[in-house]
Amino acid sequence: MKKFMITLGLMLSMALALNAQVTFKASNDGRNQATFESDAALENIVGVSNEINVVVMLDPNDITKHAMGKASVDLRSLKTGIGLRDEHLNSKNWLYTEKYPYAVFKLMGISNASSKNLKDGKKIKATLNGTLTIHGVTHNVSVPGELTYYKESARTKAKMKGNLLKGKATFDIKLSDYGVKIPSMVVGKVDENIQLSTNFIASDAMAMGENPCGPMKMKAKCNPCSPKK
Repeated sequence: MKKFMITLGLMLSMALALNAQVTFKASNDGRNQATFESDAALENIVGVSNEINVVVMLDPNDITKHAMGKASVDLRSLKTGIGLRDEHLNSKNWLYTEKYPYAVFKLMGISNASSKNLKDGKKIKATLNGTLTIHGVTHNVSVPGELTYYKESARTKAKMKGNLLKGKATFDIKLSDYGVKIPSMVVGKVDENIQLSTNFIASDAMAMGENPCGPMKMKAKCNPCSPKK
């Protein structure tokens, strides 16, 4: 009986924590952006994609508690300014996007926040902790990021409905860590170290009424816990 009561108490505590969370969603409507930059000895390459979906769940009163989410970028949409180079980027020798079409960051927690609660127009610098999957390889990562909350107003409605969450992050990865090898023919033109950046604006109105990680909503469209896409 005691075990049952403890389990029940934990379940109730978790349910209350999830109920305190707000879901923000951003879709790939061209407003949001993900980029990569390779700054090699002989060439600088920048790739851009606007095909990015983001879902973030957090407690506005304490973003370091039970934060979770997912950002998914369609790598097939990356454009570097040269069509032939884009074809090579998508090929089996590189990102192999036919088999691994998405780069996915799963948010599992927030730490080192300059402020724990969201306030209108206030920028919060924090560390976004989670996993990054590219080319079928997944690694734990801790990413420096910036979050800004905007309470719905006449000004924000001109952008989109609802309370808004603006997010930005920039960090470096090594291609070899994700099983991507640099072909000998482009040595000196592509750097082993790649800088990744993303920026998005998400709205709580776009996910109104949804609790994508709740037990009754595991198949919801914006479920950040889903193993798919």
